[in-house]
Amino acid sequence: METKEEEWLRFIDTLSHELKTPLTSIIAAAGLLEEELQTTADESHRKLIQTIIRNSSSLESRLAELLDIVKTGSGRLQLQLEPVDMKSLVLGTCMQISPLLHNKGQQLTTELPDSLPIIQGDGQRLEQVLLNLMNNATKFTPDGGKITIKVRQHDDGVLVQVHDNGIGIAKEQQNMLFKPYSRLNSDRQRHPGLGLGLALSKQVVELHGGRIWVDSEAGKGSIFSFFLPRRPARQPIPK
Repeated sequence: METKEEEWLRFIDTLSHELKTPLTSIIAAAGLLEEELQTTADESHRKLIQTIIRNSSSLESRLAELLDIVKTGSGRLQLQLEPVDMKSLVLGTCMQISPLLHNKGQQLTTELPDSLPIIQGDGQRLEQVLLNLMNNATKFTPDGGKITIKVRQHDDGVLVQVHDNGIGIAKEQQNMLFKPYSRLNSDRQRHPGLGLGLALSKQVVELHGGRIWVDSEAGKGSIFSFFLPRRPARQPIPK
C-alpha cells in the first residue's frame, strides 16, 4: 500500500506528464505557425504568436521544476555522473543566456582560468543550476547593467560565482531564498513563477556534495556562489 508521500509523488508525476504532452504539441504548432507568419503577417500577429510560444515554454519549465523539487524531497532525484568540463559548461551556458542579455542591453563578463579540472558530476543538472542563477541575475539587474561570471579552481573542487549590480537582497530576506515556494513580495508582482528554481539548485548542488549561498545587500547587487568538489561525496565513485 502506498504512503501519502508516494501517492502525492505519483499524482504530481502523472499530472506533469498529462500536461506536458499537449504543451509540447502547442509549442511545436506555434513554432510552425510563427515560421508561416514571418513573411505574411503584420507585427501585431507575430507578437501574439511569440507570446504563445514564450508562455507555453515557461509553463513547461515550471512543470519540470515542480516534478524535480518533489523528486528531491522524496530522495528520487538521482545524478547521472559523468566527467564534466566546467569551463565548457560555463561558456556554453553564457551562450544560451546571451539573447536575454542582448534584449536588456546588459553586459556579460567572464573571468575564467586557462584551464579547470574535470569533475565528476551531472552536467545537465549543473547547467540547470547555472542557468537559473544567470536568469535571476538578468531579471533583477536593470537594463544596461553588468553581470560577471567568475570561476576559481581549488585543490578540492571548483567555485562558481554569478555577480550582478542589480537591486540586491536585504539580509533579513536572504534565508528565504533557497526554500521551495518562498519568494520575495516584490518578485511576485514583477516576475511570475513558482519560486522553485533556487530551491532546486540547492538540492542539486548538495547532491554533488557541494554548497550554495548568497552575499547581497539591498541596492548593491548580489553574488550567488556554489562550490563543487571534484567528486560528489554522496554518490558512488565510478570505477
